[in-house]
Amino acid sequence: MRNLEEICARYAIKIAEELQTDMKADDKENVLTKALGVLAENGLYALAVHLLSCQKKAYGRAVLEKGLFQLWQEVGIVASLPSDSDIQTMLETVRGICESLPRLIMAKRLAERMLTFARYHTKALGGK
Repeated sequence: MRNLEEICARYAIKIAEELQTDMKADDKENVLTKALGVLAENGLYALAVHLLSCQKKAYGRAVLEKGLFQLWQEVGIVASLPSDSDIQTMLETVRGICESLPRLIMAKRLAERMLTFARYHTKALGGK
């Protein structure tokens, strides 16, 4: 049995510490907070669209590509990462997750956990 919480925490730390190191912690926290709201209110596909179109597009895109997609690949929700960084390809990958209810539920739970951890981690880093 795999420890999914540890995997989510690992990707959360990556999102909080390694991605867009030139961004303020408050800006990262804002993106993550809004992403969690979109996920809760509108679902997984809306989350992907939001991350690709949010005000801090580079960070939102990195959260999707280097956080969520890699997390989902590691746990077996997606077989492989989108081969190119084309928006349509990324959205098609997320739409594919949504076709299977068990995969959708697992992907949403993992995304929520990872984004929550990343938000708290970013908040802690911003308090330094």
